[in-house]
Amino acid sequence: MKRLFFAAILLNAVLLLTSFAQDNTKVGLPEGAIARLGKGGINIMRFSPDGTRLAVGTDIGVWLYDVPDAKETALFTQHNGNVNAIAFSTDGKILASGGFNNPIIQLWDLDTDSQLSTLTLPADIQSISTLTFAKDNTMLISLDQSGNINHWDVNTHKKVLDIVTEPSSYDAVAVSKDGSTFATGNRHGTIRLWNATMEHKFADWGNHVQGQDILALAFSPDKKILASGRKDKTVWLWNTEERAKIATLEGHEASVTAVAFPPDGKIFATGDAGKVIKLWDVNTQREHATLIGHTNGISALTFTSDGKTLASGSYDGTIRFWNPDTGQVHLTFTTGHTEQIKAVAFAENGTTLATAAFTGVVEVWNLKTGQELMTFTEAKNDLARAVAFSHDATRFASQGDSGTIVFDLFGAGYYAIGGLGNIELWDITTGEQIPVPWQDIEGYANALAFSPDNKILAANIPCENNIRAWDITTGLELFNFNAVEPFGRKLVFSHDGTLLATNGTHVQTRIWDVSTQRDITPPNIMNASALAFSPDGKTFAYGHPNGIVLSDITTTGIQERGRISNHRGFSSVLTFSPDGKIILDTQSIISRQPLIQLWDVDTGSDLGTLSGHTEGIETLVFSHDGKTLASSSLDGTVLLWDWDKISAKIATDNMGKEFQRNLEPPQIPIEYAGKAEEAEAVINWLKKHNYRVNKHNNRYTLTGTNSSSSTSGGGTIGSGDVNIKIDKDGILRVRVQGVGSATFTLDKEDNLQFHSLPDPD
Repeated sequence: MKRLFFAAILLNAVLLLTSFAQDNTKVGLPEGAIARLGKGGINIMRFSPDGTRLAVGTDIGVWLYDVPDAKETALFTQHNGNVNAIAFSTDGKILASGGFNNPIIQLWDLDTDSQLSTLTLPADIQSISTLTFAKDNTMLISLDQSGNINHWDVNTHKKVLDIVTEPSSYDAVAVSKDGSTFATGNRHGTIRLWNATMEHKFADWGNHVQGQDILALAFSPDKKILASGRKDKTVWLWNTEERAKIATLEGHEASVTAVAFPPDGKIFATGDAGKVIKLWDVNTQREHATLIGHTNGISALTFTSDGKTLASGSYDGTIRFWNPDTGQVHLTFTTGHTEQIKAVAFAENGTTLATAAFTGVVEVWNLKTGQELMTFTEAKNDLARAVAFSHDATRFASQGDSGTIVFDLFGAGYYAIGGLGNIELWDITTGEQIPVPWQDIEGYANALAFSPDNKILAANIPCENNIRAWDITTGLELFNFNAVEPFGRKLVFSHDGTLLATNGTHVQTRIWDVSTQRDITPPNIMNASALAFSPDGKTFAYGHPNGIVLSDITTTGIQERGRISNHRGFSSVLTFSPDGKIILDTQSIISRQPLIQLWDVDTGSDLGTLSGHTEGIETLVFSHDGKTLASSSLDGTVLLWDWDKISAKIATDNMGKEFQRNLEPPQIPIEYAGKAEEAEAVINWLKKHNYRVNKHNNRYTLTGTNSSSSTSGGGTIGSGDVNIKIDKDGILRVRVQGVGSATFTLDKEDNLQFHSLPDPD
């Protein structure tokens, strides 16, 4: 069935059902940004005491909705991290918010929808797990991720009591209605109860539930019952007074990710990663109703104060209101709360932008109004392993899985695989799927990329150890490059489409000439966390913990020019500015706010940063006219940046300055007298950096200080700068970045013994 989606865009622009009390695409923007698209994934929801407002804590801040007219009235974005903890004062006049990687607690005046005060956490505390008001709203009690219970004076904004509890980690948390008791649960199956007003632990139920993840917790209104949702698809009820288990409830077919009690405590609700909500009778412990309607897992549940409405938030981006008596949905309250944005592309007309979520759902946005024009769901799945847009935003390629995904307290996720789908190619201007030969490929693709002229689709197929590419129009396979490493990869074409480069975790960076199908990878290139080609095709850049390496591309090959040595952390995305004079670098550092770092290409000088996302940045894409930069993030949003203003500010800030040259000269490859000497250098490096290879039965494991990798039989293992290929005869081909490579066997004590085979590269 053919549908003219671009024609529908014009109609949808007139008939948009979403109405805004304010243009929240421009609220709380960082310097240099002109719009924010998307609302961030849903972490927590709470109704105001009178039920007239719904507060939604997301990955970018707090959204406040007026329930009677179903309109959003405020977006509080002053947080630098996720909002996983929110609480209304009992009179409904103050809202408190905090969360993961978020070093502050904000208090909001709900009469004016404005910031009341900011409570700053200690320097070593970066996350708040839950909040509750006490003592007639004069006290705010918080539980941080280190297990400390803090009491704050609401009027003076000062901390008045700091209770240091027994150190423990946890992944789920709940607080009783009266604020006197906290419950925590972790991925080891341990549940603990804490008194919120003194240093006293009530109970530790680790021995009873060890080995099963606790994903959700909730107290009954009288705090006599604690319900725990678990990874094993069950719900356990606990008697908090007798410290004993009451019952195990079965019925969910996926991990239970959300739990909530209404005020009367006669029933309670549970939601799972498989899109289903269930209502249970507390006394009989029997299922009361099953609520179906969401298209992805349930992230949050909450009841109104009268218990007549249940609100559910989902990874599908919607909030729904249900009648708990009948099990019927009242309405879909809002949309747009996407969890993760994986890809972005500008249309050539300069007025629309396409985004792809982690589910493979595509949304098309009007860049002038900031409003969503249409949603393309034909490629939807539970988790998209690989997604890519053509450079004109007309075609979309993806491969996805069916199964369940859970986003935990920390904003990360883990995935239970169901079934693997095929690589699909869609024309999003018509809604038609393009028939292609790669649909019959068995196994998954962990990277997809279109050539700049939009005529070629390339895919990395780990199970085949190949990178393959096809002509989209004819379906003819154009090339097939051998890439034996089975780890995650990215694919990047040069701007003229003549070169194709790959990189990924523990994967050797490779570069091919597409026309001649030759491997032109420089011999001393290191494993790259990100890579990019300059617009003029003369420079190749890749990110490494030791810096950003810049290389010249000439007719004779690729030669390292130097590296930006004051680069900090792991680059997750690199791209050049339209004029090629600035390189943009994103850093995926979990302990602080993600940044877009700007560097001068000629000198390596630091030109400043752009900040505004709260989680890792997935893409950096410039519009076709070079005036707008789009950055997409795991926080579920896209930020649009005015590149002309950013460039002008850089020029003004650096006017008259003489840039200090921070480009280190190229590293000279180490020359060894022979392979035995090189093998000794490899062994010494492994020992110095605490790497060890072990074999147990037929399984090989590479262990480092903070990581490990293993494989059964032959295969590849890697960690950091180390990559090891193991053949069926037990020969280990070890490659250490910047040191060298050699072949080894393992003796009975798992010591590496040099084996004089040809160079592993």
